[in-house]
Amino acid sequence: MRRMKKTAALLAIASIVGAGALAGCNDSKGADASTPAGASTVANTAVQTDSDGKTATTEATTPPAETAATEPGDDAGTGGDAAAGKTLFDGTCQGCHPNGGQDAGVGPKLAGAAGLDAALVKDRIVNGKGAMPPGLVTDPTDEANVIAYVMSLQ
Repeated sequence: MRRMKKTAALLAIASIVGAGALAGCNDSKGADASTPAGASTVANTAVQTDSDGKTATTEATTPPAETAATEPGDDAGTGGDAAAGKTLFDGTCQGCHPNGGQDAGVGPKLAGAAGLDAALVKDRIVNGKGAMPPGLVTDPTDEANVIAYVMSLQ
């Protein structure tokens, strides 16, 4: 009887973990999490802390300039808005690339990944590979924004 309870508990935990891992890999459409037209980028003015919880000191920065989105087929990904890309990443990609891509999950850690460039990021978004399904982001502007965000992690 005790063994059955342990087995049931392990199955319940495995189900919860499995559901959490798949949370970001659903059948959502790009329009479901697209950047609103005319949205502006704002600077993060929140107090930042380091891994020890101490207030981190940083130099003041200016918000990024508004830039045009990349055209479809522009594999450089240079016209995206990283802040808008983070918002989309958090809603679409974070289930498999936790902590904003800073950690590995079902998908690999994206921050500081060797050999990762804009062309490869675009290829994975469009075509997928391994556990990553293709076409999670279909709008060209959103695609450029996610590429800009992922490249900002490098």
